[in-house]
Amino acid sequence: MADKTLSYSPTRRRLLRDATFTSLGLIAAACAPSTSGTTTSTTTTGGGTTSTKGGEFHGGWPYVLQPQGHWNFYATNAILGGSIYTDLFIPSLAVYNWASGKYDFWAGESATQNGDNYDVKLRSGIKWDDGKAFTAKDVVTTYWVGRLASYGIWNFIDKVDAVDDLTVRFHYTKPTSLGERLILRNGIKPDSIFGPLAKKAQDFYTGGGTNSTDAGKALIKEMNDFRPDKPYSMGPYKIDTASVTAAQLTMVRNTGGLFADKVNFDKIVVYQGETAEITPLVLNGDVDYATHGFPLATDKAFQDKGYRIIRGPIFTGPALYFSWDNAPELQDKRLRQAIAMAFNREEAGKIFYGTSARAPKYMAGFPDSLVPNWINSGDVSKLNAYAFDAAKADQLMKDAGYAKGSDGIYAKGGKALSFELYFPSDFQDWAAAATYASDALNKFGIKITPRGAIRSTQLPDMNNDKFQIGLNPWGIGNPHPQASLVRPFREFNKDATGGGMKYPLTQTYSGGSINFDTVLDDAITGYDTSKQKDPITKIALAFNELLPIIPIYERLNNNPINDKARVTGWKPDNDPIYTQGGGDNFTIVMLMDGTLHKI
Repeated sequence: MADKTLSYSPTRRRLLRDATFTSLGLIAAACAPSTSGTTTSTTTTGGGTTSTKGGEFHGGWPYVLQPQGHWNFYATNAILGGSIYTDLFIPSLAVYNWASGKYDFWAGESATQNGDNYDVKLRSGIKWDDGKAFTAKDVVTTYWVGRLASYGIWNFIDKVDAVDDLTVRFHYTKPTSLGERLILRNGIKPDSIFGPLAKKAQDFYTGGGTNSTDAGKALIKEMNDFRPDKPYSMGPYKIDTASVTAAQLTMVRNTGGLFADKVNFDKIVVYQGETAEITPLVLNGDVDYATHGFPLATDKAFQDKGYRIIRGPIFTGPALYFSWDNAPELQDKRLRQAIAMAFNREEAGKIFYGTSARAPKYMAGFPDSLVPNWINSGDVSKLNAYAFDAAKADQLMKDAGYAKGSDGIYAKGGKALSFELYFPSDFQDWAAAATYASDALNKFGIKITPRGAIRSTQLPDMNNDKFQIGLNPWGIGNPHPQASLVRPFREFNKDATGGGMKYPLTQTYSGGSINFDTVLDDAITGYDTSKQKDPITKIALAFNELLPIIPIYERLNNNPINDKARVTGWKPDNDPIYTQGGGDNFTIVMLMDGTLHKI
């Protein structure tokens, strides 16, 4: 599986990966796991509170059964691949603490930047579930195979080596502040299973091989086709293969694994299914925690049951993207600014999610909560919120030379404004937002014809510039805003298969000329983030004025927590743990450190 911050595919859970959501299968709701065979004891956690060992934690996630499903966590359709639960059996070197702005180490013990070398010291005494010791070889293997899987760190390093059994060295060729997350936040795989493939990859790349060659393509295919005969773990839990069914699977203790002494539950049960299948299980009390995107009525039903709802940040949501070639009238920034104010973006989120969606107030191209960390207050005050204001929007249209015809539609030179809005029909929340925006813009005076297609069709069409206005995501759960800003300028633009929306990256705004591509590079160059605030500010100010895309809303979690059936220890609602990005899931953190325990 690629790194937890920069990869993207059209499935729903990958789309909202930093909150973390795909869809599959029908669950047998009555098939509840046994609670027999658990142990009970009392211990004291690092926080000084008493917790009870034993019991079960119940979650939910969609997965694919064998033979389509498998145990190669670099490849598509790995069982639980891309889920929050992989951290429990193939944990990463560290997890990001969003409140402190620092990494809390897991399989790693410490890390230091020594010139262009990034050295990670590993924890000692950890064992894989087959009894083999966890060593630097496992990390080295993870990243050499990860190069075949397009791990983002390989854009900045040329090698990874084991200095000794418990020290790993990554060597930078392009210093970047993104590197820390790209190194510390990938699940570690065993050298005992992937070592031969890693050796092939290392020999290939150090010999000058590239992915574009036939040999490179063959090696990538070998990686994707590889099928380990069983799962593996150096975390506190391991998958019980005999338990894996279409309804659920169970993880049991891995006694030699990371934090085996800290975790409290004897079993982690994961019910298989998407929102429709998991909802009744939550309502019935069978699931203790779920990350699925629940609609407003379901959210209320959970509250009526007395469940807590955690509304933490996801750092992403839908945005309007504009084809430069297919909607040339919208090349005028005044029209894009008018559109931003012509419909109530706050309401567009609330119709489906209520208080679990909010319109961005800074419109900087990256999530609001990151803005104060990167832009000084003086420059923040320059950012236009583009609050709903039909009168201001109308004036912008007039300034651009448009007037309403007898049909109520803006026109210029005898040509009325008319566009198609293309949205993923299988994303119910986005479909609702598209319908709302279409209705509002039609009422305002821009004729919009909404058209839906399933995301597996709509996304390739968007990538190949087969649209006029369309929905794609903005923002991503990375603490560095550059990772969000690459989405409109690169991911869904110049780096997309067919050029995406083909927005020219050299533009002029009130601050002068800007080449977004160049400044995006400046924003991650070097290890000192304080020196990157100027390019981030420049991009944000230009984005805010030019609006190459229009973020509609940012999704918040609406994760139900059942603290009445099996699990307690959940922290109060105002605890900073709930500011965690989805890619550093707060529940997994509290499982790993022993905060959560049986009732």
